[in-house]
Parts: sequence; structure tokens; C-alpha cells
Amino acid sequence: MVCGIGGELPEGVMKIGFLLPAKLSLDGAGNGVRAQALAQAAALEQCGVSVALLNPWVTWDQQSVDLVHFYSGGMPMFGIERRRGAQGSPKLLFSPIIDSNEPNYRYRLAAGLGTVLPKLFTIPGELRRQAMGAGLVVCRSEHEKGRVIHGLGIDPGKVRVVLNGVNPPGSVDAAPVLARLNLPAEFALHVSSYTQPRKNVVRLAEAIGPTGIPLVIAGTAAPGVILERLKGLAQRYSNIRLLGFMESSDLAALYSVCKVFCLPSLHEGTGLVALDAAAYGAEVVITRNGGPPDYFGRWGRYVDPYDVDTIRRAVVEAWKAPRTGELRRHVLETLTWEKSAQQLIAAYEEILNIR
Repeated sequence: MVCGIGGELPEGVMKIGFLLPAKLSLDGAGNGVRAQALAQAAALEQCGVSVALLNPWVTWDQQSVDLVHFYSGGMPMFGIERRRGAQGSPKLLFSPIIDSNEPNYRYRLAAGLGTVLPKLFTIPGELRRQAMGAGLVVCRSEHEKGRVIHGLGIDPGKVRVVLNGVNPPGSVDAAPVLARLNLPAEFALHVSSYTQPRKNVVRLAEAIGPTGIPLVIAGTAAPGVILERLKGLAQRYSNIRLLGFMESSDLAALYSVCKVFCLPSLHEGTGLVALDAAAYGAEVVITRNGGPPDYFGRWGRYVDPYDVDTIRRAVVEAWKAPRTGELRRHVLETLTWEKSAQQLIAAYEEILNIR
């Protein structure tokens, strides 16, 4: 398949290098930044664009790619913007990952201090340098675009929004998975690295425990206070189940039968797992902070992540509501990885002056 962006793109007309921070290798299989990059790379390949996943352990020929698309930014990508001036270096496109509720004025102050004062390095200062050194900055949402423009002080003319997507779900036989895990036919579901404070899972459990609604929590967990708190809540409320890490086939089964997917994070750039669940037909209760409104539109139920009562009310309403399929149709019709790839290709062409 070849996507139609400015006419058909022959195989290999553009060679794009994808670069992630090396530290993501320690973050587990469910890291959202890596999931986004891999999904976009696969969709670009389907559109006839050659994508190389750049490996820091392998020296690569700078002439082998036309453009380097780098993700996340900040300290793990320190100095990457200096490459643009080196002879023969490829051009740069920057996809920042900014998951923060800090006011823009604080970001602007930290960016300014980290840019103008020698020997003083700040995360916003590095993000600003990297954004200024890239040909374009591609954000996941209008919220993130506003942070880049008003928080980092980047010219709006070089900032674009490219929404993430979802793969159409395949057919799933969930019955064997439900039987093996001893799960009910319907439940509310949460999937994440659920001991990360940002994921806010303790408040979610506190909200749902007293309702009796079955709550299944899956993903990766690290030892510590949050995990012990969740274990205590699971002992107190028999409707809460902690499953731990699930293989992708098991996750698909959980998505296919869950009635409500809950992601009341303190901040979310997209909520890729919520998109996956919505594609299978789940109702979505999700944080109001960050990018989710761009993805779930009027069909998502948005919550103040700091308010346990608000989370509880939204989940109960979603649990009682009949399934309409409207969110599923919206996601599958408007939020595909192919459309994300098409918009990325347009940005690459703009930087490379192909058009």
C-alpha cells in the first residue's frame, strides 16, 4: 500500500532515521513513547517511506538517512541540535514528549534561564534548544503545541500537530483468557505502568473499590509504597484485581470485553491504551489534563484526576450507560496510524523541500 501524499511515493524516496533516548530500554515493554514511535515507523513503511531505527551501539552513516526524527528530547537528547550544523548531517524533526501540568509561565522562565545562563541547564531549556534546532516540531495534541509555543517560546510557524492513532482490532476469543484469569464477563479496566505516580492508580482504586464494580488493573509494577497501597486496597475490596504484566494477546482479550476503560492520570499526552480499548468498543473515562480531548472528543468522560468523587461518578455513569459504539466509530474512522503517517510525511516533505 502507498499513501497518497502529494502523489505516490516510490519505495525509499525518503529515508528517515528514528531516534529514541537510550534510557527507554530500561522502561519495560509498555513504554508509550516507544509504542508511538514503532507504530508510526510501521505505518510509514506501509506508505513507502524507508525508516531506520537508529541504534546508539552501532555507528551509522549520516548519508544513509535524509532526516532524523527524534523523540522525547530534554537531557537524554542533550546536544542533538548541534548536529544540524555538521557537514553532511541530516535535517532534524522533533517530537517532544511533555507530560506536565506546570503553568506555561514557569516553563518559559525555566527555558529562558536554561538557554541564556552558562552552566545552568534546565529541562525546558534543553527542549527549547532542541526545538529551535529542528526543522519542525511535531506535537501529539493542541495542548502540547500550546506548551511548546507559550511555554518554550517557539515560533508557531514551525509547530505542527500530528495525532497518534490506533490499529483496527482483530477478532479475539476472550473466553479462554477470562477463564484462565478467573475474571467476570464485564469489568472496568486499567492498563499502564501502574505504580508510576503520574498514572494515579491509587485514587482510581479508592474511587472504584466502594462501588462494587469489578476493576482489573494490568501492566507493569515496581516495588514500593504505591504497589503496597494497591495491594492493601485489593485486600480491602474484593472487586479489585491486580494482574501484573499481560502479553499483547491477553491484553487484546481484556480490551475486547471490558465495559469501561479508566485512565485518570495526572497528565496524558494521548492515552494510547485507552485508544486501543475504545477501538474494541469500551467506554473511556480519562483525565482532562493534556491531550485526551483531541482524541476522545465529546465521547470521552473527562475527570479531574485529583478528585476521587469525580472519578467515581464518571466510572459509574459509564458503567450504567448503554453501549452506543459512537466512540469506537470515531476512533476507527479518524484516528488511524495511516493518517498519522500521512501527516508525518507532509512534515518531512516540508523540511526536505520536496514539494
